[in-house]
Amino acid sequence: MAAVADSDNNISFLDGLQPESFTSDVERYAAKEAARKLLARLETPFERSWASSFETPVLVAGLQVCQDLGIWSKWSELDKENTGASQSLDNILSMVHKDVDPNLLRRFLRHIAALYVLKESGPDSWKPTSFSLAMGDRRSYINQTEPLDKTKFDNYRDLFGDDFFAYCQKNPEVRGSFIGLMTALRNHKMDWTEVFDTNRIVEGAKLDGSKPLLVDVGGAHGIDSARFLTKHPDLPADVITLQDLPDVIETHSKEKLDSRIRRMPYNFFTPQPIKGARAYFFHAVPHDWPDADCVRISENIKAAMENSYSKLIIYEVVLPARGATSLMTTLDLQLMNCTSGLERMEAHWKDLLARAGFKIIGISSHPRAVESVIEAELA
Repeated sequence: MAAVADSDNNISFLDGLQPESFTSDVERYAAKEAARKLLARLETPFERSWASSFETPVLVAGLQVCQDLGIWSKWSELDKENTGASQSLDNILSMVHKDVDPNLLRRFLRHIAALYVLKESGPDSWKPTSFSLAMGDRRSYINQTEPLDKTKFDNYRDLFGDDFFAYCQKNPEVRGSFIGLMTALRNHKMDWTEVFDTNRIVEGAKLDGSKPLLVDVGGAHGIDSARFLTKHPDLPADVITLQDLPDVIETHSKEKLDSRIRRMPYNFFTPQPIKGARAYFFHAVPHDWPDADCVRISENIKAAMENSYSKLIIYEVVLPARGATSLMTTLDLQLMNCTSGLERMEAHWKDLLARAGFKIIGISSHPRAVESVIEAELA
């Protein structure tokens, strides 16, 4: 218990440090460098590479978008009249001197706040920081306004001639890099069986071979299926099926996988061939696709489900109304950039699944998990 108390005290001490905590700028600078070294020691290699390769680029893009829209300069002017005042999304939209999609701006502001350039003060409201105000100071070199350049913000298809997944299929090196990234990201995420009580799948299931138990749709290397088996080691053979595109199945075919898991090539935009399974499982699949495509995918699953028996299980980010982490906001903006996808809030999930004929019966979360497990049934 003493070790836990010491850890809490250390975290509170570090979180409480302010520029005013130091008697000179020399001390402040030395503490800043010590904090930089501390971060380098505490970050895992994955976290550090994620920050440099994914978090930072979309942060810079968000800062540039807000600069091009005139938000920083207008906010700086308003702050002189009401120092440190919180601004709602509607107020920020009124600062803009050209048309902008409100949800696009919300997504950028959410990420900017997750990386502490703004302070989140409530749902869809933010306070400025010294850095955000400096970007709006007309005397600052940071405020070199440029018009939004369409070619810099083109959709992936406009730049490469294909959507992201089609481009990956045609370029094996890109596909290999993407699969490697997804493998690393899934290994970094929390085991879904620690977030959701998987007994809800096993209990009441028909394990006599008459019905499949779990269909892992778009499951790639099968880590989620393997984790499910680790949680329930006494399950019989051939009750779990791992589905993905033929080239993905082939890529992972030589990797070790529990023999009780059956691999099956499958495109989820086609009718689901496995009928009446207890659970159809998606991990980080719907967020790759806009709503219309998600409805198509879900309807293919719906047609295969058995009423009052089958479940749809989705392990994905459920964005909070306030307090989204930088990992959540980075994923959201990178998805927008690469696949026209997005991370969704709870109300959005309910509406989306209702359109496909489902009702959500529960959402399970864990303090250490970036994703939540959505459990749905036929409406």
